[in-house]
Amino acid sequence: MSAVSIEKIAVLVAGGGPAGLAAAAELNLHGTGCLVIEPRAEVSRRRPRAKTSSVRTMEHLRRWGLADAVRAAAPLKVEWSQRVTFCESLTGQRITDFEGAFGLTTERDERFAEPGQQVPQPVVEEVLRAHLARQPWVGLRFGHTVTGLAEDNGGVTVTVRSQAGDTYQVRADYVLGCDGYGGVTREAIGASYLGRSDPRPNFNVVFHAPRLDTPLGPAVQYWTVTAATQALTGRLDLDGTWWAIMPGIPADHGVAHAAELITGLAGSPVEHELLATDPWTARVLVADRFATRRVFLVGESAHVNPPFGGHGYNTSIGDAVNVAWKLAFVLHGWAPPALLESYEAERRGVVEETVASAAANMRALPADLAADAAAIQRVKAPEFHNLGLVLGYSYAGSPVVQPGGGAAVADVRRYTPSAEPGARLPHCWLPDGSSLYDTLGAGFTLLAPAGATDAAVLPLSERARALRIPLTVTAAPRDYLWQGEFLLVRPDQHIAWRAGDPAGIDLATAVGALPQRDAGPWANTTYTRTGCHTGIPAREARGGALHRSHLS
Repeated sequence: MSAVSIEKIAVLVAGGGPAGLAAAAELNLHGTGCLVIEPRAEVSRRRPRAKTSSVRTMEHLRRWGLADAVRAAAPLKVEWSQRVTFCESLTGQRITDFEGAFGLTTERDERFAEPGQQVPQPVVEEVLRAHLARQPWVGLRFGHTVTGLAEDNGGVTVTVRSQAGDTYQVRADYVLGCDGYGGVTREAIGASYLGRSDPRPNFNVVFHAPRLDTPLGPAVQYWTVTAATQALTGRLDLDGTWWAIMPGIPADHGVAHAAELITGLAGSPVEHELLATDPWTARVLVADRFATRRVFLVGESAHVNPPFGGHGYNTSIGDAVNVAWKLAFVLHGWAPPALLESYEAERRGVVEETVASAAANMRALPADLAADAAAIQRVKAPEFHNLGLVLGYSYAGSPVVQPGGGAAVADVRRYTPSAEPGARLPHCWLPDGSSLYDTLGAGFTLLAPAGATDAAVLPLSERARALRIPLTVTAAPRDYLWQGEFLLVRPDQHIAWRAGDPAGIDLATAVGALPQRDAGPWANTTYTRTGCHTGIPAREARGGALHRSHLS
């Protein structure tokens, strides 16, 4: 009897929520195939989960060509409201407002390429699913579940249960564990959460109340501070669908008294249809390890935080981008496997900082607040005005970032652009209305000062060619505030290296090779397997006179 053939794939993504779909989108951007395994056959809008796509997440969606699609699909357009309102009840008096919350703005801002977007997580997932379904190098298996995995020196054997209940195995070079809090990958690699669970219960509802309105005007969130039901609530669309988070409400009480709880937050009886209920516990957890050699925890399989501040889903997107571009580089032979060791080194600090911020926001929930505008403004500002956290984190100290980079976030609220190694490249708008980020290549980019000569950058381009590192060279605009230095920008738009002379840029270290290591052993590796495309999409560079791509 012949042995059963096991399907082979370069990357298996366990879980097709936001983290898994984002990882697949990033791999696809770099011409790398993958297989996504997701238990949910369809996306349900009845449990919207996250509702805020941060400025940074929207910038990543722009990199994948999807920012406009997400905005078009979002039921609440940015121009509809950029406000969070604290009030007595939906029909009561206003206490105070936070304008421009979550980076929501209709004005072009020099600091970022995309404003935030209020949009339910299922809508984002649907856009990503539709995009990935069009990509020939991405396999999507919805209704299938990863039930186990076994890693060895040569790869990972993954056990999958199909929608019909059959079990089969897939052999992957690498696995991205995007299967969340209840998934199997964390336990499979021997990782454990460290942290705590908040003792207070929470109860979410989604309800349809087409006649419910408020004299307080549009807002993306209403905090009913002194109402009979102290809660966070808001519209999911403009057709009468609402969500509410009710801290401190036990599940049995919430189910039995949902109607009166909704009446309590509205301030008067509301004709409604209850669409969904969701009891939950706030958790502040970070895994004690994020990876083995071939399995990487991404998103909520690595960390869980309270939703206050809108960070959980957005942090998961950041994880996915970080690990996926590195994995693509290794699989193409553009970087040694050592590059993957920088994933946890870079993301752990960001995760711990973000989880701590969300936990701090949880200390002041509606029941903890009085109808005191000044006090609310003082206590809650870091929750709604948090660009320092969203944009200001740095990978300084990473083994693949030039030593001596800038410090981590100094102020959650205020973002200060920096060209220090490890920081996100300072953004600017170009004279033609495009973004500086639109001139960056899908691989590494050398951002040269305006007026730099071809002769100055030629040695670095030749070194990139010898190391087989995709490199785009482009010029900064003449009014760019960070002139005078050459900036080596990674695929994730963070600065890997800076120097007054590009000869001082260490390309090998930026992709995980020690400076003295010969490029040969990893430049010719053959990590690409079934389903892994070997091309990389080029982008037109529009940043200045000096622009070209090196992709071989």
